[in-house]
Amino acid sequence: MRKRPVASAALAAFVACAALACDPDDVVHQIGWFATMRHQRSIKPYAHPMPPVPGTVPVTGAEPVMSLQTADRLVNPRTRTSESINRGRFVYETYCLVCHGPAGHGDGPISSAAGGPFFGVRSLVNDTIARRTDGYIYAVIVSGQVMGRGLMPVYGDKVRGTDRWDLVNYVRTLQAEAKSVRGGGARR
Repeated sequence: MRKRPVASAALAAFVACAALACDPDDVVHQIGWFATMRHQRSIKPYAHPMPPVPGTVPVTGAEPVMSLQTADRLVNPRTRTSESINRGRFVYETYCLVCHGPAGHGDGPISSAAGGPFFGVRSLVNDTIARRTDGYIYAVIVSGQVMGRGLMPVYGDKVRGTDRWDLVNYVRTLQAEAKSVRGGGARR
C-alpha cells in the first residue's frame, strides 16, 4: 500500500516536469486546433519593413540637405547654458573623444597622433575650425563625409535633435578653453 502513493507521487512529479518542459509553441504548431492570436496569417511588425514612399517627409520635418552654403546659414537655436554644455560634453565623450581627444586636439586614443590607426583626425580647437560657423560644425556632425575631407564617419543618425546643437556648444567651449590657454601662455 505504501508503494502506490509513492509511485503516484513520482508519476505526478514526472508529468508536472514534462508539462513545464514543453514549449507551448511546439504544441501549437503540431496540433492545428490550438490556434492562438499570435499565430495567425498576418503581417508581423518589422518582419518586412517597407521603405517610405519617395518624397515622404517625416512628422518631425525633413532633414536639410547639407552643403557648405546651407550649413553657413544655419543658426544655433540653443543658448550656451550649463545644461546645454553638460549635455554636449556627454555626447562628445560618447562619440567624439575617441578620435578628437579630451580637449579636442585630435589626439584621441584611436588617432594616429596618439599611436592609433586613424590618420588625419582634425583638431577642433585650431583657428580654422574656430572661425567656422556653428552651422558648419552642426553640418559636419550630421554628415561629415560631405562637409569634411571624407574621413569622418557620419554621426547624423546617432546624434539627434538638440543634442547636435549641444555638441556644437560644447565644441565652442573647448575652443574658448584652448584659446584662453594659448592666450595665458603668451602673456607670461
